[in-house]
Parts: sequence; structure tokens; C-alpha cells
Amino acid sequence: MLLSKDEAICLVLGLSQNKKITTITKLNKLLARLNLFLIPIDIDFRLNKFGSFNSELGELNTNELYEIQRYTINNSEHKSCKLKENGEYVFNKVKKRMQEIFTDEEFTELKKEINFLSQLSASDLSEKEHEILLVDKDERFKLEQRLNDNYISLMDLYDEIDKIKEDSIISIKLKALIEYCYYLMKYLKERRFKSIPEEYEFDAFMFDYYFLAILQKYIIPFLVKQITEKDINTVKINRYYQYIVNYPKGRYPFSIDNENLNQIIQ
Repeated sequence: MLLSKDEAICLVLGLSQNKKITTITKLNKLLARLNLFLIPIDIDFRLNKFGSFNSELGELNTNELYEIQRYTINNSEHKSCKLKENGEYVFNKVKKRMQEIFTDEEFTELKKEINFLSQLSASDLSEKEHEILLVDKDERFKLEQRLNDNYISLMDLYDEIDKIKEDSIISIKLKALIEYCYYLMKYLKERRFKSIPEEYEFDAFMFDYYFLAILQKYIIPFLVKQITEKDINTVKINRYYQYIVNYPKGRYPFSIDNENLNQIIQ
């Protein structure tokens, strides 16, 4: 499930307080936050000390789905974004699709978080994002620890991969997901963060930091359980596979459509 730009905007607006976001900067950050719920969206972000951003979002204009309102505060021009009736229709369609792959608890968590975050300032949103992703230069030791912990966990999982019987398509996909995550983590540790930068990385790929957080919070604990459990969770395997394997295509150096991928994983 890859959401288009307008679908993602309608989803965030529909979950926000009063179905409105007061600045495009906040819209940027809330759209990026969808990635922490493993929701792939057709928007590419960069990540620096100001948080996630996509410059094209600043060019949004009123359309049939949402209204862009311009206003001035302290001699600075801003734009807010509010969901329209047609946008609510799109929001409900997206919500229905998501409820097919999200549990009620997962969707409720998404709804609560986006609604809560929509009420914060842009600077508070950046601070919370940085706390989760360990982007700040003062958190470099935590970033290094996350790299090491994830890598060790995936090495252990990779060593257990032969225990999974290839007796169904979904079990084969489970093995493929473990193998892909292992080599992704190897890339992050040995290439992407071989030398952890001492300063902010302007225009860093958002995926660099998001993948590290997502692997630790969601995917590794899930894979550990799937190695030992008898029943395979088909919905989650397909969802995680879609996000971690298919979503980065054409967006990120470590991608199965990169002709030089074999050189990257050596």
C-alpha cells in the first residue's frame, strides 16, 4: 500500500485536530511521521537538524481535496492546510484500506499520535522526531549503540534462517525479509555509518535514520517471534516486506532495483 501524496495529506489532515494543520512545516513533519508506522508514502524526505522536509510541499495550492490558507504572523507569511469535503471522502477510503492491514490497536495509536502531534509547534515536532531517530550530534553514542544492537540481533536471526521451512510462499517471504534486513543493517553499519558524523548531516536520506529506528522497534522483535512461533503472521510479513523491501525502490541506495546492490552488500 503506497499512498500518493494527496492520499497521505488527506490521511494526516483527517487524523489531525479540526482536520487542519497550521503550517506547511508541521505538515512536512507529520507526513514523515507516517513512516514510523510503516506507512509508505509517495513523498521523498531529507533529514537534517531542522527535521524531515520535502521542499515541494511548500508549493501546495488549494485543490478539490484540501484548502491552502495564507496568513501573516510577525511579518512572516505562513500557509495552513485544511481538509475539504472531497478530501474527507479520500480520507475514509484510505482509512478503510489501512484497517485491512492494521489492527484496531495499531490504527488507534496512529490516530492518537497524529492528533496529539498536530497540536504541537513545529519546533516541538522536530525535537520529538530527533529524540526517536537519534539525529542530534549529542546523541551520537546512542546512535552507535543502536547500530551495534540492531546488527547483533540481525546476525543472530540470520544464523537461524535455515530453521524456517520453505513450505509456503509466505515462509519464503519471511526468510527473504530476514536476509534483506540483515544486509540492510550491514550496509548501515559498515558503509552508511562507518564513520559516524560529528556534525549534522544536511540532506541526509531520511531512510538512514528511520530504518534504524523501525528495525529496532518493530521488525527485529517481530522476526525474533516468528522464528520460534508456529503460526506465521501473513499480514505483518507482507506489510513489513512492502515497507522495508519494496518502498525504497528508486528512493534509496540500498534498494533491490539498484544495479550496484551486489557491490554495496559485499
